Amino acid sequence: MLVQYDPALIALSLAVAIIGSYAGLHMVERMVLLSGAVRKSILAASAIAIGVSIWSMHFIGMLALQLPVSINYDILTTLISALVSILMTGVGLALISYGRVTPLKLAAAGIAMGGGISTMHYVGMSAVRANCTIAYTPWLVIASVVIGVGASTLALYLASRDKKRWQVVCAAVVMGLAMAGMHYVAMGAATFVPVGFLLSVAEPILDPSTLAIIVALTTFFILGFAILSVLPDGENLKAAGQHATNTQSLEDGAEMPALSGQEFGHSMSAGVKIPVDSNNKTVFLEADVVVAVQADGRYTQIFTTEQSFFCAFSISELESLLDSEKFLRVHRSHIVKLEAIESFERQNEKGAVMLRSMAHRVVPVSRGNVPLLQAVLTN
Repeated sequence: MLVQYDPALIALSLAVAIIGSYAGLHMVERMVLLSGAVRKSILAASAIAIGVSIWSMHFIGMLALQLPVSINYDILTTLISALVSILMTGVGLALISYGRVTPLKLAAAGIAMGGGISTMHYVGMSAVRANCTIAYTPWLVIASVVIGVGASTLALYLASRDKKRWQVVCAAVVMGLAMAGMHYVAMGAATFVPVGFLLSVAEPILDPSTLAIIVALTTFFILGFAILSVLPDGENLKAAGQHATNTQSLEDGAEMPALSGQEFGHSMSAGVKIPVDSNNKTVFLEADVVVAVQADGRYTQIFTTEQSFFCAFSISELESLLDSEKFLRVHRSHIVKLEAIESFERQNEKGAVMLRSMAHRVVPVSRGNVPLLQAVLTN
């Protein structure tokens, strides 16, 4: 049977996939600052945004499909495909949103997300009601699943890093490509074989016109999610201004001019505490007990004189909270408390500091921050 596609609808399906992915991943990024029921609500909203974008992308792609026979869709199966997409997306997002992201958790999240895309597609295809049967090429089916899982894993890896806006965009593009790549490879695996008799359909069905209206509404829903997810509130605007002024590239080899205390930092707000995990409970540390901070992916490890804690904040977020007269980011992955420094040693162009506490913990100093640290220590 002759199969053709509408290029404009193909492009639209990819755009919807990317926009929906961005909305969901951006909400996950902001979720690390929250806890309790609010955090779970944001996770659910993220799963809905991405899950619905998977579903919408699929059926826009199906509307792009042009066959010589009329296609309708079973309503119940179509609904199930959407629910599967949202549920498995939620599992994948939950795995990378709580606790440290290990390779095993990342692989499990990628399988859940990619499996959700694949399951949604083939359940959605089973909803097709037309005077034809669908046969699949096995190796292309396998390839479509591998593409979905592999690209989803890569997208979730990018989303799990300590990231800036462009990194979220990259993760969303990869996620959108995972959805579209899986879909169109799977469609390449499908062969539509006409039947010589009319099939009677007893169950409730969706005709293409009704489906187009539903897809249009879900597309507006996704766009609304995307717009709302990027609108900053007052606190985020203030934080954005602080980051733009105070946060600089701390890559090894990056140059950083010497700055005064007023120019490179700001004091921590009175009464603000840092939430950390301790024995599966959230406790709040006073900033003064913090000795060092080390980046751990998009999260951090916070060290006191006696122990270490997992923190859901990124190192950039903690840098914006800690008093810059007491703490200094000496490396892209390390912040130290200045009064805890016991000694400083030059190591060629780079350096290292030893802290008095924590079993004489040694912290690297990047080349660009050696002059700054020396200036601070000698004042």
